[in-house]
Amino acid sequence: MDIDNILGRVDGKEDRLVKLFRDIIGIDTTVPPGLNYDKLVSYLEAEFKKLGFSTERVLVPEEEWRRIPYPLEGDRINLVAKKGNGKTPVTIYAHMDVVPIEEGWDVDPFAGIIDDGKIYGRGASDMKGSIASLLVALEVMNEQGIEPKFDINCILCTDEEIGMYPGAYYLARKGYIPDGPIICMEGMQEPLDWLASAGCVDVSIKVKGKSCHSGMNFLGVNAIEEAIPILNELMNLKRVVEKRESEVPGAKIPGAPSDKMTPMFNIDIIKGGNKSNIVPSECDIVVNRRYIPEEKYDEIVDEINKAIERGREKSRALDVVVKYSHIYPAIKVNPYTPYAIKMKEAVKLVQGYKDEDFFAMGLSGSTDMAFVQMITGNEDIIFRGAGRSDSNMHAKNEFVYIKDLKALSKELIYFLIQ
Repeated sequence: MDIDNILGRVDGKEDRLVKLFRDIIGIDTTVPPGLNYDKLVSYLEAEFKKLGFSTERVLVPEEEWRRIPYPLEGDRINLVAKKGNGKTPVTIYAHMDVVPIEEGWDVDPFAGIIDDGKIYGRGASDMKGSIASLLVALEVMNEQGIEPKFDINCILCTDEEIGMYPGAYYLARKGYIPDGPIICMEGMQEPLDWLASAGCVDVSIKVKGKSCHSGMNFLGVNAIEEAIPILNELMNLKRVVEKRESEVPGAKIPGAPSDKMTPMFNIDIIKGGNKSNIVPSECDIVVNRRYIPEEKYDEIVDEINKAIERGREKSRALDVVVKYSHIYPAIKVNPYTPYAIKMKEAVKLVQGYKDEDFFAMGLSGSTDMAFVQMITGNEDIIFRGAGRSDSNMHAKNEFVYIKDLKALSKELIYFLIQ
């Protein structure tokens, strides 16, 4: 088999790759609300069927996804596409949702505009561009009559960007992810050995007081002021938490507290009061807690509860209501399995990297692969995607390099046939 010739076929499909990219980006699956999953699934299902895949639409029951505390609309439809005849299965994963547009873009975020070798769009790097690369890889193999060395199980999933109960979690629970390696196309094109991702917890704290006229504040209980002792205790806990270190190397970013992964503790939202002549009756606080793989969710909840209780003892608040949302577990994977090494060989061949170019690290972001691992116990999860660290992921003018879309197609082909 002339691998160079086969991989070279991808270069001749650049126009096809761009069209797929534009078609996929053009279906707005911003979450919340997460509308149009049905439209994107219909488009992708037709493409997989052309390539001889059997397909199944898997609907997450509404009572399950309504647990997610966001204004969601529309059915949560996941697509499972399979092809094979009894070989070792490989699951190839991508999520279909994208984050909202926050800042004004210089181009239409849903048009796939090309400029200077880059193609722009919301979800370009995270992670709709990877779906286009996957389809081109499968097309090349199909057109060349090449039999992969795996049974291929593609899962296209909902609601990764908001967590708590994403489609991948439901598919794992229902047995749609078989034993075998998983390629998560959420990775980047840099020579990165992805070791771990942080877990994520949101803590909503409602401090209750009693309203009254500001000119007679002794008749009420100021919820904002009585939240201050609780905030002080949370800040004390923050200083303790953020001194912890993982054994996993972290991102080498200027200003980082350590060269290891570290927990993050953020008081991200405070809301209270309606008018300056009314003593506020409620103060809402949201803490975002990112945790390293060595930490346990139950212990995180316990230490935050204790900090809140210490603050409450110093506060006149009439009540304090606390709610936890476990957005994502932490995940730790093994980048040195035979399958992970095989993907690294593909990357070296396609990109020209050498062993010494690769660096290993854990990332502070979170992934729904953590739910998959929690259910299946699988540590053979390989992160490889189309974006780069400069791709403006989740920001204005998100893009991928067209050359990287082609590179990911080639890497997938090498992995599947060699």
